[in-house]
Amino acid sequence: MDEHEQDNLSSLPLELLLYIISFLPFESTRLIPFVSTRCRSVWSQALVVAHIHNGSIEEISHALSSFIHNFNEDDPSKNTRKMELHFDKSTFVSTILGPHNVMHMNFFSNGSKNEESYCWRIEIKDQIPRRVEPSGFMVKTLCLDSVDSLTHEVVSSMVLDCSWLENLKICGCKGLTSLTIDSPTKLVHLSISDCPKMRYLNIRTPKLKTLHYQGFLPSIKIHEHFNLTNAIFNVRQGPSYYNNALDIGPLLLIIKNSQSLTLCRWIFEELIKPSISSSWTSFQFYKLHELRWIDNSMKQENINSLISFLKLCPSIERIFITSKHARTLKNLKLLKLEGSKREDDKNQLILAMQEMVNIDQPLLILS
Repeated sequence: MDEHEQDNLSSLPLELLLYIISFLPFESTRLIPFVSTRCRSVWSQALVVAHIHNGSIEEISHALSSFIHNFNEDDPSKNTRKMELHFDKSTFVSTILGPHNVMHMNFFSNGSKNEESYCWRIEIKDQIPRRVEPSGFMVKTLCLDSVDSLTHEVVSSMVLDCSWLENLKICGCKGLTSLTIDSPTKLVHLSISDCPKMRYLNIRTPKLKTLHYQGFLPSIKIHEHFNLTNAIFNVRQGPSYYNNALDIGPLLLIIKNSQSLTLCRWIFEELIKPSISSSWTSFQFYKLHELRWIDNSMKQENINSLISFLKLCPSIERIFITSKHARTLKNLKLLKLEGSKREDDKNQLILAMQEMVNIDQPLLILS
């Protein structure tokens, strides 16, 4: 396009541009800011429906629910995918309805409410999901960012009717100390990260298959955990500073039947190993096929801990090691072991080498 040629599209009136954009699918609409400087401004106006509310929790929840249920991809007057809802002068929420039934809710606050401690209960009604009309948005994945003591009740009220919800992601809740999730319907995946004050996590979700937790390790209890196949505990910071005596029993029940497990070395050394010392020979992770081991270094004593854990995993197939101070070998192609006849020595060296190897092609190991 000739840079001196007039940009006829950007010169159109705002109302006409908004009308044209309303017909575009969401994936195409996301590219509008790259068309021109004016289109970058039009993009924000095309996707934002501003509501100013200083009302009750019920009124705010109703505004969010109406935005979701009135959505219609085929109706230009109802296919707006982004809404900003202002609670007061210092707090507002940005809600985006994304592709593949994903809804993002980001909460912003200029006050001290985002650090104020609170307990949170999320309950999804145990009911047959109602028939979704063409004008409704079916939320299957919900991403919640920076919910605080002022806004958590609004989310709880809205989520009550999300009977199709399968994937829940919670992050950045700085004041959250206790979280209870009760979902006897469809919730399959749960991810929680960056909640530094979290002390207790109580989950009742019989169909849960994936649990991803990142931060300080809280006291965790899952009432029905038999379907859990993937457990990720990236808790390298240690236990919650509130917990003086962390009960490892419920956590062991959660991870015992996992097929894929992400674990920090300190959890095994300080919690798991002492609790099963009396039944060391009988306790096994029978179903564990994939292990992701998190450690701060690969010293000899740390490697010994990993070997001790692997002795409890008779079905292990794949091991990934993450170390804070790792030095990688990018060009390594062949590792040949000669002289040593002890299988333990060979395996120990191979495990240590895995930490240092970062290559695209397979590593050939000969003995």
